[in-house]
Amino acid sequence: MRRSVASIRRSGVLAGLGAALLALGSGALAAPAHAAPAGPSPDAAKPSRVIVLLKTPSARDGLVAKVRGAGGTKIVTYQAVPSFAATVSADQAVALANDPAVAAVVPDTNVPVAPPAPSQKPTAPVKGMKAQGAPSKLPPTVCPSDPRKPLLEPEALTTTRASLAHRAGIDGSGVTVAYIADGVDPNNPDFVRPNGRKVFTDYKDFSGEGPDTPSGGAEAFGDASAIGAQGRMAYDVSDYAHPSQGIPKGCTIRVLGMAPGASIVGLKAGGELLPNSAILQSIDYAISRHVDVLNESFGSNVYPDDGSRDTIRLFNDAAVRAGVTVTVSTGDAGITGTQGSPSTDPNVIAAAGSTDFQNYQQTGYGAARFAKPGRWLSDNISALSSGGVSQGGRVPDLAAPGESDWALCTPDPAKYENCVGYSGKPASIQPFGGTSQSAPLTAGAAALVIQAFRSAHHGQSPSPLLVKRLLTGTAHDLGLPAPEQGAGLLDAKAAVDAARAYKGTANVVPDITQTTLTGTPGGTVSKRIAFTNHGSAPAKVRFGTRSYATRQTGWQTVPFQAASLPTFPYATNGAPWSYKKVTFKVAKGTDVLGVSTAWQGVNATQPNGAVIGPVVRLTLVDPNGAYAANSRPQGGAISANHAYVDVRYPAAGTWTAILYSPQSGPQSYSGPVQFATSAAKAVARGTVSPSALTLKPGQTGHVTFRARTDGNRGDLAEAVWYRTSAGQAGSVPAVIRTLLPTRGGRGTFSGTITGGNGRAYAPAQTATYAFDVPKGRRDLGVTLKLARDPKVLVEAALVDPDGQLIGTGSNARDFREDGTPVTADTLQVTQADPVPGRWRLTVIVANPVSGREISQNFTGTIGFDQVKVTGSLPRGAKLPAGKAASFTLTYANRGVAPVPVQVNPRLQKYADVPLAPLGSSPTITLPITPTSSVPAYLVPPGTRALSLAARSSTPAQVELQGPAGQPDVFGDLGSAKKGDLTSIARVSEAGGRHVLARGFWFSYVQQIGPFSGPAPSGTSTLGALAKTQPWDTAVTSPAGDPYRTAVTGDFTPNGTPVVVQPGRSGKVSVTFTPSGKPGTVVDGVLYLVTSPVGAFNGGYGAIYNGGDVLAAIPYSYTVG
Repeated sequence: MRRSVASIRRSGVLAGLGAALLALGSGALAAPAHAAPAGPSPDAAKPSRVIVLLKTPSARDGLVAKVRGAGGTKIVTYQAVPSFAATVSADQAVALANDPAVAAVVPDTNVPVAPPAPSQKPTAPVKGMKAQGAPSKLPPTVCPSDPRKPLLEPEALTTTRASLAHRAGIDGSGVTVAYIADGVDPNNPDFVRPNGRKVFTDYKDFSGEGPDTPSGGAEAFGDASAIGAQGRMAYDVSDYAHPSQGIPKGCTIRVLGMAPGASIVGLKAGGELLPNSAILQSIDYAISRHVDVLNESFGSNVYPDDGSRDTIRLFNDAAVRAGVTVTVSTGDAGITGTQGSPSTDPNVIAAAGSTDFQNYQQTGYGAARFAKPGRWLSDNISALSSGGVSQGGRVPDLAAPGESDWALCTPDPAKYENCVGYSGKPASIQPFGGTSQSAPLTAGAAALVIQAFRSAHHGQSPSPLLVKRLLTGTAHDLGLPAPEQGAGLLDAKAAVDAARAYKGTANVVPDITQTTLTGTPGGTVSKRIAFTNHGSAPAKVRFGTRSYATRQTGWQTVPFQAASLPTFPYATNGAPWSYKKVTFKVAKGTDVLGVSTAWQGVNATQPNGAVIGPVVRLTLVDPNGAYAANSRPQGGAISANHAYVDVRYPAAGTWTAILYSPQSGPQSYSGPVQFATSAAKAVARGTVSPSALTLKPGQTGHVTFRARTDGNRGDLAEAVWYRTSAGQAGSVPAVIRTLLPTRGGRGTFSGTITGGNGRAYAPAQTATYAFDVPKGRRDLGVTLKLARDPKVLVEAALVDPDGQLIGTGSNARDFREDGTPVTADTLQVTQADPVPGRWRLTVIVANPVSGREISQNFTGTIGFDQVKVTGSLPRGAKLPAGKAASFTLTYANRGVAPVPVQVNPRLQKYADVPLAPLGSSPTITLPITPTSSVPAYLVPPGTRALSLAARSSTPAQVELQGPAGQPDVFGDLGSAKKGDLTSIARVSEAGGRHVLARGFWFSYVQQIGPFSGPAPSGTSTLGALAKTQPWDTAVTSPAGDPYRTAVTGDFTPNGTPVVVQPGRSGKVSVTFTPSGKPGTVVDGVLYLVTSPVGAFNGGYGAIYNGGDVLAAIPYSYTVG
């Protein structure tokens, strides 16, 4: 159910461009042409709000005095981080950025979200489909034997041991928890306490839709239920379930939150569309309300994912500084490096998703009827849970139930669309899942910890960092890989015990939640970790490390013909799904069982315009008949062509896999299914010394973790585990990041592509590599080659030391009429004049993979000074005015992919250059809706600063977002809240000394709330200004200039690229036709470039490519 940030924004903007997408190897496709913007020009002198991050605390007082003396106002100093905020002029901001005591100057700004997650939402019930395989009687663990004694739900109360905390008198009383989501009914009977008081103490709308407008509701009801449902009402599951599942009447449950004593502040930031600024306003409001905990079940995959200009991250960090514990869902795109921002922020608690399968037994979902009634295995990591190692080198902090538990709903589908049962009837409950469930459950546990801590510390509240340490440090180590589980499964009772510091079963807590260690190949990295015994008795603690080695594999091709296979009724609508059973053996002593499938589904456009592909789902049943795993594809109608599940400590013996697909229709699959199994054993990697400690109550001891760095396959995550004599089992994730060596100007990297689960707006997979660029390098080049299957879209993203996405490329060679890319087995990316320092390369695999294989390897190179350009341009020559002078440059392609070479001629001296709005008029209607078109802007090479101004008829905040979601900057929220009708977003790097990401940048305007009803109608006029090199109109080339569109708004091709094949050379003709007075000296630079590409489908997790800068060739001449 997790919602995605910003991706809908990027998708919606380029949808507004229609066919106006720059394609590979061509100048541009047809599109509406727009004149240069007539909107307001950003005023460089106008004061703006900034946060100044300092290198040392001692520099703060002197700089604050300096800023105040120069006219800076509204100065606020921060103690937690050496920093201060102030309102300063643009010139002052540049001066601060250049000050040697300043680490960074960032806008004090604000924050996105997109379509609802694919859920278990029912389709129209299928009539006449009778129950097949429904149990004659469900055990009391599924349905109560006495309907007057309903089962306590969600199952998460048991798996996280929150029920035990409740019995100990800790229920979140006195704690306020806020969440940001869509619309909800605060008056739902189960949000009212037995004394008649409401759980919701505040409910505000910042979306502009109004608090009471129709909404999906699933997310907000799920969040609020997980936190504070009261468990007062009884609900009959048979009313929700589809009749085909045979759920008997009287299968009653009640729903109780993790912290039923807590108060809730509901913050509506949208419905189908959750604008960044609405989220920022919500966070800002939560801080002003002094809430204790804030939950965010949203995010997006941006590049980089740890940038200093990720505004949601900046606001979350401000909330943490204000004493607010922030919980965030990691995402629902699978464990293959898909964790999204803002969960990658080390200051928040990033919650991955574990499994609770009681819900499936109660509804028949996920082919649950193939297991024995009442038998299931919970506490594994859900196949939908986002994990892996982030670009910044982090893994999830912990796991909490996310598949799947019950939540409340108000049975009014006209107002709350998702409050409909599988039966097709309005429903008072809903199955709620995804890491959108994991995060609010964690928020509820945080409330318990805060109450427990206050009870033992005279009302003093724990810091957000301490809350995080208590939750992660007491999490139960599941024995699964750290990129999946983080520290382990949330254990609310153990965290409460540690917080209260009384005798309990889990009281040893480490001083860190996870660590990232970077080193050179063959070296050793180390980390000293402190462990404190918060209990009342001595604790003996053992330590070790854990990685995994595959001991056994199996593979087979399973023929699957949906039309001829037996069927069962699908749980959401009773439709017939075909199934096939596959059995396999698991050896005794296996620590982790992994099962993968791949199938060759073709996503095709239907007559109604929808894109639908065949799906094959996977369910595992263990030798004892227990339900163990479910693949949970997230692509909706889109086929991912890949699935993966794993199970910890699997029972030895014969396992059964059920493969199933609709019997008919566009999602029905017939063909081969690749089926693979792996059995892994936990092995030590690295050492912990000493290997054991005995800690007295209150005592702290230290151990040192050491590991070697090796290989070129990117990041390796392992666990530092600890076990106590009282039975506590915990772990600290450790990410080992090996720098790629580039001795002799060249290095190599490698990896493996599997696939993802098809989650919209998320990649199938990512892998990140770090390397250093020495000073004085002319160019940086990356190549990548797939081992065998070219039918997968792969992209490479280069992030420079400033956090700018400087170079992007893909293996796409062309695009079909339906917009899908034609891919090859190689790609390359080139960046001229790279900034020296630590760079990162992220390899991005878009959905879907081909399904031809379970996995395939890739290899790549990183090299310097590989570009060879011969020939010359005028250097000091005299060129007659009005007479054409031709020159020829020869580009040698030393890479592995064709290079479509074009030119971008610019004058040397920088100036303020207006950019043309693309895809929309500069004047837009407010409020913005999901069908609105807002301008995009094409930022050319060499741009050092960018401003976007919006003049609106009602108070509003403008947003400016980079090509892959970062940077993400805003106009000043404080000014907009005070009624300022002009909002300006600005971005630059290193005080304007370094360049910004080139390619498509995106805009948005959000009106200022909160709103008591729909936001007022109005308009906003936008204007963008780039600090960049003006175009030299005297220079032309038959190869064309793909960036000319940036200032003209005209997508008409102005030339034909010179396509240079690998190992070949190509000649590029350039013509100078000088104009101006004789004696005029012209200095310029000719960028050899490739075209930016905006034709990729962001819904599949692809990013828009900014094109290469192959070389920057200076020239000069005097007009004769």
